[in-house]
Amino acid sequence: MIRRTRVEIDLQAIVGNARTVRQVTGTDLYAVVKADGYGHGAVAVARALTEGKAAAGFCVSLVEEGVALREAGVTAPILVMGPSQVGGEEEMVHANLTPIVSSDEELAELAHVARTRDKPVEIHLKVDTGMGRLGVPVERAATLAMTAANNNIAVVGLMTHLANADTDAADDEHSMTRAQLVRFAEAERAVVAAGAKLRVRHASNSSGALVFPDARFDLVRCGIAIYGNGRWAPQVEPAMRLVTAIAQLRRVPKGASVGYGATWIAARDSRVAVLPCGYADGLPRRASDHAQVALRGKRVPLVGRISMDIAIADVTDVPEAQVGDAVVMLGRAAGGVSISTAEYGGWAGLSEYEVTCGMSKRVPRTYVEAVR
Repeated sequence: MIRRTRVEIDLQAIVGNARTVRQVTGTDLYAVVKADGYGHGAVAVARALTEGKAAAGFCVSLVEEGVALREAGVTAPILVMGPSQVGGEEEMVHANLTPIVSSDEELAELAHVARTRDKPVEIHLKVDTGMGRLGVPVERAATLAMTAANNNIAVVGLMTHLANADTDAADDEHSMTRAQLVRFAEAERAVVAAGAKLRVRHASNSSGALVFPDARFDLVRCGIAIYGNGRWAPQVEPAMRLVTAIAQLRRVPKGASVGYGATWIAARDSRVAVLPCGYADGLPRRASDHAQVALRGKRVPLVGRISMDIAIADVTDVPEAQVGDAVVMLGRAAGGVSISTAEYGGWAGLSEYEVTCGMSKRVPRTYVEAVR
């Protein structure tokens, strides 16, 4: 690797976080590894969680994501949450993936495959209890369960998705989450009465799992918490670092500018570091004139406009800085100057999800801890 910019992923931290979630919730954990494990590497994460016996299964969004895990040797249950399933029914069944069916159309397409098989195709039925995106209306859940049974499809799981669990924690008595759980219970009663032999029920994402004990049911689906983020997950450890190294050091006289648009003008004779990391790597351009980085146990500001490949740090107050010094853009750093995912995103108006998912594929992932 010539350019010393890399994303470091601590797999041991992810395994530890998953174990923490399991300990807190007391239920099975399905790790959400869609979007390449939120930018952490889906295959590496799934293998580590399997080896560490920290996850009972996995959740993906796309059929392709599930197939890729199977091809990498992952044998645990995999839920395909959609919505892009139509056309992939054969692949899902062949790869032993479990479809999450959330519409009449998805059920009808899956029925074409299921009717040709010797044993029922098992699915989880998703009901819309308030998210308003995917899921069949609660009132139609029983009808779809009966239609599934008539087409060699067994509804073995029932799920919903919580829309507001992360903010409802402050209003536990009169929250949208509570209303969703009431609706979910209605759907469960109707589906069971229609003959479905449910084995699992699940509703919780990371915030729901950690904040609402009543929403844990038989398993929880956690993504952001196992990667070490979320304000309701203080016991977890961030697993991602974005690290680079000083490529050049330059003197900037008082009154001179740096970068496109001359947005920063030196208020004093300054020394700046050229960092080979820019918005093509996942350092948001909108963070220009807001972001900071960690160098030799100190925080220093990025100055001027972040460009595609380069950012500039003002290291005037770190006279010992040298070419080749490691610079932490995101994550754990020495001297108590770590940069959290929430802070990094806040500089550009991004969520923690957008930060990790937005790390460019051109930045190599380095896995820095082996599972113990």
